[in-house]
Amino acid sequence: MANTGVIHGGDIMLFIETAGPVWTPGAHATSHSISHSMSPREISSKDTGRYTNIKPGKHGVSTITIEALRCYDGFSYFSLKALMDNDTPVAFKYSGRTTAAIEVAEASGDKYESGTGYITALQSTDPHDNNATMSCTISISGITTNGTVGGS
Repeated sequence: MANTGVIHGGDIMLFIETAGPVWTPGAHATSHSISHSMSPREISSKDTGRYTNIKPGKHGVSTITIEALRCYDGFSYFSLKALMDNDTPVAFKYSGRTTAAIEVAEASGDKYESGTGYITALQSTDPHDNNATMSCTISISGITTNGTVGGS
């Protein structure tokens, strides 16, 4: 049965396909975001007067941003940089956790988004007396697929 109620952000993860259908959490993430945009076409004429109507237009480049702690293991800064340097497409799944971490685990009927993109930005921040962090942007190529856990 699908989860209900308010989603706790800590239960949402970005998974990257590492080998075959093996999904690995993207880095030691502290935050994820996904953004989609569409540029509407403006339609105006003498008939519309001072008002402009719009119709759907071109969809912009959608992006996923990962904010994470830099670590020596897992998806490190250097593993992400290698994907970027080699122009490797990154298959991703933006979904709930497979096990409960904060409140709930992904359940049959929950929705997720998946697709492919390329790492287009990668930044490391290494302060003197604090955790080293990194930020990674994946620009999505094409359209994402909306799926349902346990669905066909």
